[in-house]
Amino acid sequence: MTLIFISVIVHLDPVSTEFHEFIPIKFVQFDAGIWNAHPFMIQGMVPAMMSPARLPLAAGATLTCCLLFCLPSFAGPQQKKAATAPAEQQTAAELDAGLRLYRAGNLAQAITRIRHALALAPGDPQIRLYLGLLLYEQDKNSLDAQRFMESVRDQFPAHDDLQLRLLDSYLRARDEAKSEDLVRRLQPKMTADSRFAFNVLYTLISHGRVLSARREVNRVSNALQGEVQFIGGLIESGSGERERALDLFGSALAHGFPPAESRQMLMLADSYYQLRAWPQAAKAYEEFFAYHASSDAAQRFRLGMSYYGYAEFDRALEQMQRVKKEAPATPEVNYYLASILIELMRPEEARPFLLEELKRDPASFKAMAKVAYLEYLAGRNELCREWLEKALAQNPQWFETHMVYGLLHNRRGEYKEAVRSLEACIWAEPDYPKAYFQLANAWSRLGNEEKAKEYLEKFNRLQETALSAVRKARGMSDKPPER
Repeated sequence: MTLIFISVIVHLDPVSTEFHEFIPIKFVQFDAGIWNAHPFMIQGMVPAMMSPARLPLAAGATLTCCLLFCLPSFAGPQQKKAATAPAEQQTAAELDAGLRLYRAGNLAQAITRIRHALALAPGDPQIRLYLGLLLYEQDKNSLDAQRFMESVRDQFPAHDDLQLRLLDSYLRARDEAKSEDLVRRLQPKMTADSRFAFNVLYTLISHGRVLSARREVNRVSNALQGEVQFIGGLIESGSGERERALDLFGSALAHGFPPAESRQMLMLADSYYQLRAWPQAAKAYEEFFAYHASSDAAQRFRLGMSYYGYAEFDRALEQMQRVKKEAPATPEVNYYLASILIELMRPEEARPFLLEELKRDPASFKAMAKVAYLEYLAGRNELCREWLEKALAQNPQWFETHMVYGLLHNRRGEYKEAVRSLEACIWAEPDYPKAYFQLANAWSRLGNEEKAKEYLEKFNRLQETALSAVRKARGMSDKPPER
């Protein structure tokens, strides 16, 4: 007669050194004498943590059914055929036997059985993992262990014990090139996991590699400090503490955080943009885009606006043209294309974009004020006034409407009206230099030289501050390419 024990092998974690659990599913008993004579068959097989009643298994577990024991007695042809297990089942049985032997404290026998499994499946990464780890435990200087662990290092990057034991193996073999290469590979994980970083550092120190340990301590420490300061900058930015946020972001960057390719770099760029720190925003976007060329149009738009904010008009135009091509429906892309072209002294090229913006948004007071300015430049005073009236009706506070009104009034000799319009402009936009220059002109024409001098000095201070900011910004980024 034949007794068959069928089991389910439960692989709870394919990269763990914990042993597989065995869940008996069914016993087929044909002879009570055989059952009584072989009690060892089920001893130790009942799992400590799982039982048939606990099926189904948790998500992530995998099942492998195999025929573990078959005691033939008077087997017929069909029974003999069924008793011939496939190679995969034999491999699993050898591996499981080895792991059970290891759990029982029989390391040498466990290695022997796992070598049998390896002979049946030489390329199986899990078998090579277990064999490497057990050979290392048997002899930490074993090059055979090193070879097996090395062969699966990249397949189990999250297996901390594998990485640490492989590093220890390299250090024991005094293989400086391999140990340094592995430490470099582990740096991202060390940055993300301080406990793992400590274990790597302890391993280096235990082998007298103090210089390498010091280097990694400094690197990890800098990264951790940088991340804390970056988070602090985000908090201060969200709280409206602009200068404090800028200081913390600067300190984070000095400590090497965030990495250029990370999503945190994009968060930094967006934060700088919200803080109107145009040069810093542009630099952060540039670094992020170097790794993410397929960025979306909104991000490119903000890069273009950042360039525009510190008078890098050629670069701003390049980004806005790209946005226009890739995402023509982007809000205000036409308006800012026109604004940039006006700054580049190409006003007639700007007009079609303003008309397109007004077609998209007939209530765009910003576009109306720009069209009014184009009419002013062209000497068409009446058309300029008509567009200004339309813009003022849509938004009485828009600073540029008042600025163009001031220009028009000064041209027409209406200096008191010019003063009223220009005062309204600087009330809405206190640091707008052009308004102060026109106010100085209006007051001079009205015969008030003291007021004219006051506004001219203010104009000179603001202009110098603006030019200084532009020079500083251009010094912290690449110079615009020759055109």
